[in-house]
Amino acid sequence: MNINQHISDLLYKHDCVILPGFGGFVGNYSAARVHPINHTFYPPSKNILFNSKLKGDDGLLVHAISVAENISYEKAKVALQSFTKECLQRLKEGRTLTFGKIGTLRKDVEGSLLFSQDNSINYLEESYGLPSFVSYPIIREKIHRQPAAKFIDRKPTSGQHKKKRAVYIAYLTIIPLLFLLGWYFLPFNGDEDSNTQESSFTLTTEQATDPVVIKKEIPVENTEFTPNEVEETLPPPEGSISEAALEKPAPGSNSAIFQESKPLYLIIGGAFRFKANSQKLIAQLNLKGYNAESAGLSRHGLHMVCYLKTEDKNEALMNLAIIRKQDNPSAWLLKRK
Repeated sequence: MNINQHISDLLYKHDCVILPGFGGFVGNYSAARVHPINHTFYPPSKNILFNSKLKGDDGLLVHAISVAENISYEKAKVALQSFTKECLQRLKEGRTLTFGKIGTLRKDVEGSLLFSQDNSINYLEESYGLPSFVSYPIIREKIHRQPAAKFIDRKPTSGQHKKKRAVYIAYLTIIPLLFLLGWYFLPFNGDEDSNTQESSFTLTTEQATDPVVIKKEIPVENTEFTPNEVEETLPPPEGSISEAALEKPAPGSNSAIFQESKPLYLIIGGAFRFKANSQKLIAQLNLKGYNAESAGLSRHGLHMVCYLKTEDKNEALMNLAIIRKQDNPSAWLLKRK
């Protein structure tokens, strides 16, 4: 008579099966779960526990044995009592009890009962035909995402403001035209000195006692300015004075306008003493989807590798935050002028 099989059959339909005088097997519902290490998916199941305090005879197991074995209730009860005595004797001797398809039961050093369930059987009928399976994780390559452009909401302008703006634009358009028309229709008297500006330069020298005055004609380009007479002392005329010398700008004058270049922001991923190591890092970053390249030498003579170069500081800071979070927490920002 296989009593272990009768207990196992009853656990499919009942949540508690008591072995009289020994203990009870209790089933609890367990939801579906995923193992975090080996990525195994387990369906919902019924966990089996053993309670040594459930020793009263509820008649469930005796009746099932009597019906399955086609024997009387009394004979089934006697057979069950004999099985219980045998289990208690094995535990007293320190041996491990094995209940087929249910689990194992043994005593620890302190004399407490320890039960281990056999996980090969799922006693939850709703999970019939749902085996466990392994789903390996999908390894995706990290993609460098460009930060989205920020859109600035502008406040709507009123109609009155738009009207004033249109008037200003009209004034700015008409005023230059009036100046051009006034210059074009100025009266012309035919005098040669009417369109010229007279200026006298007086230069004193040690060789001449009397100053010599030279007049130079400068064309008038704007009618709003009146000619001013300036005297400059010249030596006796031994040669002519070149106009290029008079028009040469003084030293230190702002004769050229220099346009300041914008600073360049580099996201540095590492610095190496040997150039070969920096080239290895560049190859690895390019495989990940970055446009990595060499950033030259640092002030300590190390070969630097950068993820990105840009003139936009906000773009550099946003990319630096993404790279630190997803790829390299030790990346830093370098500014070059």
